[in-house]
Amino acid sequence: MTSRYSDISTLVEDIYAGAFFTLRSNNLLVRTVTTFRDSGSMTPRKASSYGAANVRAFAEGDDVTPTAFNRTLVSTLTPARYADQVLLTDERIASDTENVRADAALEMGAAFAEFIDTKIATNFASLTGGSIGTAGQALTWANIMRARALLHNNKVPGPYYCALHPYQWLRLVESAAISGAELKEAPRARDALVSSYFVASLIGGVTFVVSPSIEVASNNATGAMYAPQALAYDERKAFNLRPQRDESREAYELNFSLWFAHGVWRPAAGVKLIGLATLPS
Repeated sequence: MTSRYSDISTLVEDIYAGAFFTLRSNNLLVRTVTTFRDSGSMTPRKASSYGAANVRAFAEGDDVTPTAFNRTLVSTLTPARYADQVLLTDERIASDTENVRADAALEMGAAFAEFIDTKIATNFASLTGGSIGTAGQALTWANIMRARALLHNNKVPGPYYCALHPYQWLRLVESAAISGAELKEAPRARDALVSSYFVASLIGGVTFVVSPSIEVASNNATGAMYAPQALAYDERKAFNLRPQRDESREAYELNFSLWFAHGVWRPAAGVKLIGLATLPS
């Protein structure tokens, strides 16, 4: 008489739980920049800047020389098309224990959202409002305060966002909340660091956004502090799914696409923040 599971294991069906999705980061950075939406057009969008006025004293009877009020090109957003596809056969759809068609759409939505944030983060290196921090060294709260002061001195209107890689942010948190090396006389700020670890408004007019979509190269990352006008996301055709039947293969093509541009919009309205982005040992 069989009494052990091993004797019948080949006859028992496996138990399958739900399938895991690829880990994706939240879509955070796109919410912090200037956003445009023009349906269908692929024409580049350009930003220009007026020259400054020249207020000055003039003597009685003098004729005021006019100030040229011309425009110069500041930046150009050139849209591109992005796409991916999943092929699902009828047999796969009928046999898979999961709702694979719905799951494919969900994964694509998350992947495209993360892709957008990654693209936006690549523009931090092109900001021209200043550069704070040094490769190979951790960012400090003094660096953050200096970036805030630079934007203020450059007459950039707020609010400001400070976007950092999680490991850049960790160094700041450890310095202030754990070691106590910085913000010594600011207990409320230290409390906020702990209670609102990943997104916090700690300095007047500055909201911190922590995103793994910021690239790490040679153990360093380039974050940024900026006003929304510094960067832009320009969506021309929203993310969409178009199923197409391939009868000869007895399958469906699930076609996903998104048309958009991204880039610096007013680069002087942002400051680069360069620093170590590794997990401290």
